[in-house]
Amino acid sequence: MSFEPEVTRTFHFLVAEYGLTGPAGPDPFQLSYAGPDVIYTITFDPATKSVTTSVTREVGEFRLTAELPALVLGAALGNPRLVACGARTLTELRATLRAQAGYIRRLQPYLTPLNALPLMRAAHARELRSA
Repeated sequence: MSFEPEVTRTFHFLVAEYGLTGPAGPDPFQLSYAGPDVIYTITFDPATKSVTTSVTREVGEFRLTAELPALVLGAALGNPRLVACGARTLTELRATLRAQAGYIRRLQPYLTPLNALPLMRAAHARELRSA
């Protein structure tokens, strides 16, 4: 499976348009793009042959992490069950990554400092106090 090159190609806009760094990761099946107050993590699970994307946002003293389908619902961008996650073949992996990247693009206006906290809480984000 060519997960890393496909993620690099599909999510390059995070580097080119938003100035994030990446992809980097602890292993070839979990890659992250990071900025000063946001991290996008794209993970391939070989057991289920699925891809998930999560967003971590620093807001004041909180570090919040939510999964993409919950954010889609919280931002009223559509039905979270329609967020593609299958990656059984290279074609399906590519389609899933394109779909998830499309949702990430659409979420950008909602991740501003003013909107991020309500959105993340609406998405039932995991909250940790920043150090």
